[in-house]
Amino acid sequence: MNFVFSISKGLLKPGMNVLVDKSKTFLHKGLAWVERLDMTNPPADEVLTNAEGKVSAVSNGELNADDDFQREMFFYRQAQATVLNALPLLNEHDIATKRPDDYFAEMAKSDQHMQKVRRREGMRRRKKASERGVLRL
Repeated sequence: MNFVFSISKGLLKPGMNVLVDKSKTFLHKGLAWVERLDMTNPPADEVLTNAEGKVSAVSNGELNADDDFQREMFFYRQAQATVLNALPLLNEHDIATKRPDDYFAEMAKSDQHMQKVRRREGMRRRKKASERGVLRL
């Protein structure tokens, strides 16, 4: 809704409202890269294009925004290049990039609890089977 339309509809009274440009303050200007984790990279080189000795469409300026596959490959290669550049930086700052080997070892339920559940389930099945046997007679 624009200003003139609002006045004509009576939603705003003339002279009571003034447009003011609010200055924006940036809070985190001086943060280290480890805190921001921001990177802007060009896409990684196309392996097949380079192997064939051709110039890629991106560096050639032939990127067609309407070609979904080409656009997705561009995003994929850009993400790939960012990962290749970010991993050494993360390792340099001692930030873990791989899960520990025993990552899935700590389950939601302990082994003891699962054994208890299995025993109860087994007892329930035996009871049901014996009831079915009594009903057959």
